[in-house]
Amino acid sequence: MKTEHPKIAKIFTDCANKAKSETNICMHPNCNEKAINSHIMQKNGILSSIADDKHLWESSIDHFKQEYTRLHRKGINKIYTFTGFCNNHDTSIFSKIETEGAIDFQDYESCLLFALRTTYNELWLKEVVIKMQECVINHSGVDTDNQILRETIRQNKLGIKDLEHYTNSMWNDLENKTESFVFEHREMDYKEICLNAIFTYDTSSEIMDYQYKYGKDMERTSEIFISYFPYNNKSILLMGYHKDDTAKVKSYVNLFFKENIKRTHKRLSSLIIFNCETWVCSNTFYKKKFEGLDSEFFKAMKFSAKNGNERKTFNFDLFKADFQTTFKNFINKNVG
Repeated sequence: MKTEHPKIAKIFTDCANKAKSETNICMHPNCNEKAINSHIMQKNGILSSIADDKHLWESSIDHFKQEYTRLHRKGINKIYTFTGFCNNHDTSIFSKIETEGAIDFQDYESCLLFALRTTYNELWLKEVVIKMQECVINHSGVDTDNQILRETIRQNKLGIKDLEHYTNSMWNDLENKTESFVFEHREMDYKEICLNAIFTYDTSSEIMDYQYKYGKDMERTSEIFISYFPYNNKSILLMGYHKDDTAKVKSYVNLFFKENIKRTHKRLSSLIIFNCETWVCSNTFYKKKFEGLDSEFFKAMKFSAKNGNERKTFNFDLFKADFQTTFKNFINKNVG
């Protein structure tokens, strides 16, 4: 169903496109060159392995629809990309995991490079959101709650500040061969879905309780870097965290690697559906799992916004044959 406010939808869409086009300078600390459109995950060998028709599916925003989140099909050359690094840095920094043969998941630097690219995609997205919201606020043709937009800007600026703690450590590790992070990996059954995201360990309730108790924002949130992707006929789950956060997040991360595969699939399902937006899947996977669920996905987003405990695992499994039925039942019961 189309939105009842097409003029506002056009303003939001135009501002989003403008923000993306303007966020195009290389994010390497020592570079000001124009960034290229680069893939979040290696195109050749990983994304191409599940793009059987040279297309993939991803979650996207369509402001012209009342239920404005939906799954969208896009060509492999344009999907899962961001303008984060210039051609020189995009090629040289990530060659170890993209062009130099087999990836060694026991190698610290290789794992770090997956986290680095994931982090800069998240930084890029936050910069885009800030510019988009500023554009909307400054547009004379929109009548909306600027307080909400300004709070969104503030939250994204805080997020950028938090992520700089991690990127500083990452560049230091690459330059000085140090190891500031802990990485774990696990081989799982092959699935045609690819995820690269940052998961904030601190829940919304914990963050709000801290603000209420101390009258200020947390010094920084604790982030977990997650990649899940097909590789050599398996799916690889790779997760990492900063050693400064070990006492807080280690036990949670270990659940993904020590529990049985059934429980791990449920944990991944909750992350993908409710907490992590940066993922793509094959046409085959979409047809089996997601086709016809656009309305449920939109309602899942509304549920996620009200769920104060993002670490909770819900009782459905994206990778089981009955996922569509159990997911619909969950949404009907909890959202309506």
